[in-house]
Amino acid sequence: MKRAAILLAVIALACSGRNSPTDPAASAPRGTLSGTVTIGPNCPVETTSNPCPTPPGAYAARKVLVETADASKVLYVVDIDEHGFYRIDLVPGAYTIDLQKVGIDRSGDVPAKVTITQGVATVLNINIDTGLR
Repeated sequence: MKRAAILLAVIALACSGRNSPTDPAASAPRGTLSGTVTIGPNCPVETTSNPCPTPPGAYAARKVLVETADASKVLYVVDIDEHGFYRIDLVPGAYTIDLQKVGIDRSGDVPAKVTITQGVATVLNINIDTGLR
């Protein structure tokens, strides 16, 4: 019985999410990184009078990567919602932001260096060129 209680305590501790950047119980001060991702063109012949809306699955297929300042390690993979918005709470410090791209995606907005400050919202909008022509 005692072994089972210890095992449950270890499992609970491992699953507690203490390392999660959005854990509300985390004691470290936080700042916010957020932004809007735009993706296009989304069809071969897109004009201002005949736009091709971005399908929600296009956002789900791509992720925002939060890396160490020197971009040597991915710290967090952030989902982009169906409207192109992403958000993550981070410990203050320097980070490199990049994309987990699809196909021949490219963006002049990333990789980008950002500095997160306690209590401050940092905005980084990202435009993705899909390469469709």
